[in-house]
Amino acid sequence: MNNRLVIYFHYDPRGQADTACRFAVQAMRKQARVLLFVHNGTLDTDSRAWLERQNIPVLERENEGLDVGAYRQALLHIGQEELRTFDEVVLMNYTLAGPVRPLEEMFARMDSRQELDFWGLSRHYAMRSRRFGKNGFVPEHIQSHFIAVRPRMYEDFWAYWQKMELPRSYEDSVRLHETRFTEYFSALGYRWDTVVDGDAWRDLFVNPIMGCPRELIERESCPFFKRRSFFTPYADELRRTDGCAAARLYEFLKKEDTFPVDDLIRSLLPTQPLAQMSRNLHWHYLLPQETGEKPVSLTAQQLENGAVLSPEKIYSVQTPLRSKGVLRWYEQQMIWPDDGAAATLFARYPVLGVLGPAMPLYLPAVQAEGKCWKKDLPHLQARMRELGLKIPLDPEMPLPGSSGGCLLLRGAAFPQGLPPIHCDADFRLLPLIAQQNGYYSADARTWLQAAACADVHEVALQPTLTLSGAGKLLARRIKHTLLSRKEGDE
Repeated sequence: MNNRLVIYFHYDPRGQADTACRFAVQAMRKQARVLLFVHNGTLDTDSRAWLERQNIPVLERENEGLDVGAYRQALLHIGQEELRTFDEVVLMNYTLAGPVRPLEEMFARMDSRQELDFWGLSRHYAMRSRRFGKNGFVPEHIQSHFIAVRPRMYEDFWAYWQKMELPRSYEDSVRLHETRFTEYFSALGYRWDTVVDGDAWRDLFVNPIMGCPRELIERESCPFFKRRSFFTPYADELRRTDGCAAARLYEFLKKEDTFPVDDLIRSLLPTQPLAQMSRNLHWHYLLPQETGEKPVSLTAQQLENGAVLSPEKIYSVQTPLRSKGVLRWYEQQMIWPDDGAAATLFARYPVLGVLGPAMPLYLPAVQAEGKCWKKDLPHLQARMRELGLKIPLDPEMPLPGSSGGCLLLRGAAFPQGLPPIHCDADFRLLPLIAQQNGYYSADARTWLQAAACADVHEVALQPTLTLSGAGKLLARRIKHTLLSRKEGDE
């Protein structure tokens, strides 16, 4: 059944339909008679031209009402009479990435379920959340990133959107539409289900597509995952998982090589805080044992004047050690030997732009770096404005790979070259410039330093092994479990 209408909602503050978006649109277009691309805002010239070449109709609108406003206006644009000519209507949005499994298989499976009046990709289980009122009960529901509706429901579906109140915030969108849609139509007698098995994950994750995305792809052939997996606040990730869900997903996608995951990472970097992506994807590396070709050293005079870099080369930069006494001594221990070993990581990780030594595992050194970061921040923000860097910056989280001693730079991450470096704080610009150009920054440590990290973690957990400590841990775990049921991401 390809007599399908797909309404694809898109938003990007730069107006760009990136590679991952185009990948999804092309795949969905093959499963539809009509795909309408609805963008909140104004598309850039390149994206609009690409859609025209694909013969995909575009509706550009004011950025009002989030996805709800986009879907409502798209339906009004199509009209009720034209709507009736389709055998199925799919509402999908850009927050999904993929497909990583054949869409033909998913649609064939759901086409065989003719008893259903509407269906979706995935579901969110029931929870309570203070964000949604005093009682805050959120029923089990199809997640709004992908909902398909069939003709038996069209009259009520059309009426639903005519009465829809436009949201002013993400919470409004979830409250007014996402968490309401499934229960509303189920109460009218319409039958529903999801591609992802509704019972398999019920007692494990309140939001499986965020909690175990790789497993949904492997075990259930779920064709899409959430972009948000790679930049969700890491505290949320630790609250619902062991903190490895995003990294496992990334490694799986790289191994399968059926989806351009590095292109997705490149497009996310200019719009997401680097520190959050670094934590979700664990951009912390071990120094290789082998030696490699030594990088090109940049002199202090080159840095002071600004330097043009060759895209195919790796460069080394000496950065200042700003601590004194024992702190300075520990920072010196983190600087790598000049044998080219660290430079070999750039061949292994093609989106790596800047690499620096990890922070010493010495609490006063970590505290000193925090103070130094806050001291540098006003100057850094002023230089960002001067250089036109429009990327998000978390004022509480120092950038990875910028603590001092040395840095390695991929020339391709600096197509405009390096800006003049006039003071110590200016070195922090380098990860930000690479980020705006679609490259991330990471840190690296030796095997011995990594082993010390594991022992630090064990020492930190040691109090929980006592009876009282275990009781506190259990109470905290229960609290976090309840919160995860209350605060699950949509």
